[in-house]
Amino acid sequence: MMSHTHVFNGFKYLAALAVLISCIQASFAQTYPNKPIHLVVPYAAGSTTDLQGRMIAEVLSEALKQHVLVENRIGASGTIGSERVSRALPDGYTLVLGSAASHLAPMILMAKPPYDSLKDFSPVSLVTKYPNAVVVSKSLNIADMRGLIQHIRTNPGMPYGTAGPTTAGRFTAELMQSLLQIKMTMVPYNGAAAAVTDLMGGHLQLAIVDISAVAQQLSTGKFDVLSVTSKSRSPILPNIPTLEETGVNDFESVAWVALFAPPQTPEAIRLLLSDTIRKGLNRPELKTKIEQTGGILVVTSPQDLNNYLATELTTWRKRAQENGIKVY
Repeated sequence: MMSHTHVFNGFKYLAALAVLISCIQASFAQTYPNKPIHLVVPYAAGSTTDLQGRMIAEVLSEALKQHVLVENRIGASGTIGSERVSRALPDGYTLVLGSAASHLAPMILMAKPPYDSLKDFSPVSLVTKYPNAVVVSKSLNIADMRGLIQHIRTNPGMPYGTAGPTTAGRFTAELMQSLLQIKMTMVPYNGAAAAVTDLMGGHLQLAIVDISAVAQQLSTGKFDVLSVTSKSRSPILPNIPTLEETGVNDFESVAWVALFAPPQTPEAIRLLLSDTIRKGLNRPELKTKIEQTGGILVVTSPQDLNNYLATELTTWRKRAQENGIKVY
């Protein structure tokens, strides 16, 4: 049987070890960065997330005096690139610009997600939020959400395009089907831009994607935005009602972009990164670029991102159970 002395000494050892690790981390952070940083963007070059990644790279490079190399590693709604970073060294030199598609939806919609978003990453900062948009082709000749809902009920199984099977747009569609008692068929695309392109080309009549993809093509006049899925209207689409305004009670589903590091990355490094990004992206010219894509800049601390992600996971798991949303 272990004596009280041994237990006490064990606690002393663990406490000393914790202090030692903290000191090592603090010392390491003081010399950071002393070589290039790799920022993985798990989405295609030219996408809104890629645009933000390159702005973040510019901000960090300028402030930290080190090159930040952007690497587009696409596939599986962002999970391929994200999984790679989850296994990287926790030294602050490999980061990933994840999203609701890569770090929230898989945990809700997949029976066996490739990683645990809370355990397998160290949070750095929430960056932006984007409402989803319900978009229809001009050829459909539908003016509002009530008309669309009636059309779907008349034509059950209507195809809808989304940026991928684990995206916030897909999750929004699943929740809409459950709450409105309608039936749609998902057509997953490799990115929201591809879905919107098919919509404009007449190959698709309905898409549910984040507003950033829609904002880039608004001037074409080739589609109609019927609703946004945020609690309040979008600043770039002030005349478009929210789903709540059209009668869908207690509905909010937003996409978001956030920066993550591998698990066990020192907090001092993550605080440095989040603070640098906050100061840099709040520069008027960069903030305006983000807002023009429909984004809302919300740079946070690492702890705030951790709390936000935990709350999102709890909220959406509950909604999925309550509304019978199936995993695959």
